[in-house]
Amino acid sequence: MSFFDVFKGEAKLIFTDIAIVLTIIGGVIFYSFLYPQPYANESVSKLSVSAVDLDKSKLSRSILFKLNATPQIDIVRHDMSLRDAQNALKEGKIKGIVVIPTHFKHDIALGMSPTIAVGADGSYFLIYGAIVEGVMHTVFTESAKIKVTELLKAEVLLPKAKDAFTPYSLNTINLFNKDNSYVEYVVPSVFIIILQQTLLIGLGILGGGINERRRLGIQGYYDKAKPYQLILSRVIIFGTIFFTHMLFYFGFSYETFHITHVANILELLTFGVMFLLAVIMLGIFLGSLFRSREVATPLILFSSLPLVFGAGFIWPVEAMPKAIYYLFYLSPSTPAIEGFLSLNQMGATFSMLKEEYLILSVQALVYGFLAWFLSRRRSS
Repeated sequence: MSFFDVFKGEAKLIFTDIAIVLTIIGGVIFYSFLYPQPYANESVSKLSVSAVDLDKSKLSRSILFKLNATPQIDIVRHDMSLRDAQNALKEGKIKGIVVIPTHFKHDIALGMSPTIAVGADGSYFLIYGAIVEGVMHTVFTESAKIKVTELLKAEVLLPKAKDAFTPYSLNTINLFNKDNSYVEYVVPSVFIIILQQTLLIGLGILGGGINERRRLGIQGYYDKAKPYQLILSRVIIFGTIFFTHMLFYFGFSYETFHITHVANILELLTFGVMFLLAVIMLGIFLGSLFRSREVATPLILFSSLPLVFGAGFIWPVEAMPKAIYYLFYLSPSTPAIEGFLSLNQMGATFSMLKEEYLILSVQALVYGFLAWFLSRRRSS
């Protein structure tokens, strides 16, 4: 049987299977828009807060006024007791509580350091962090004002009073993610996993479906084709489709969501082609193991969450057991994420990614050999 006949049979089987088409084309495009949406609004603002002012002094009212002026906080309640505020928090009416203690102004006048208590909904780190940030900014500003005023009363000159309170200045520079963006942090890595998992599902459905047909005695081109013809056909068809998806992700999607991309295009595509080749070989190998097409989707989807954690951007790799860390390197997404982030977000050159590229090359060779071996054994 000629290679052209095998290629034509593969293409017909792939593009007439609605499950495969929806996965490898519709799913990839759909997720490119869907996944970044929760991170579109990267900062939370105007969170509802209850103020419990037990001091009721001019100073406490001034602090609450300035606190309400911060972009993070909106004081919607003034409760008379902490219990009332806690009940409102439990009922979901507010997201946080600020408590100014009794004798707050009196203690400050005596040179003491009273404590302003802050409680927030810890279920969401963004909410908790935003409320704490707003309170700290306001309290530190008011504290600076009070301390500088005390120094001025002691006849310290204003420039020296400011220097005494702030003897140094902090200039923070965020490397590789200058805006502390969640989109920059999460989306590029997840895009790689989306490309891998959808490609594996498509190949898994195809391979499992052919195995199912063979079990039912349905003959087709796959019975007469040589193993290398089947593998090469899938490499060309799936490789072309997902090479286009990769260009779409690293081009249009990155531009749409303002994700940094500083890689040399030739180096990026060279690394990307090896990543796709490793995933395709893994997918052909896994597809040859599945007894039916229905197995592919749940099994591969089940592995997605562990792969996200194993990639090192959600959970630090230093906190993982070494055995589990190395186990994740059986998946092409693990070295691929390191490589793509280094190239695109960190400005690394291709020569710095020899280790990741070598791992992907070995994966492509090993999984390709296993796929060829299983296909040859079935055809013999």
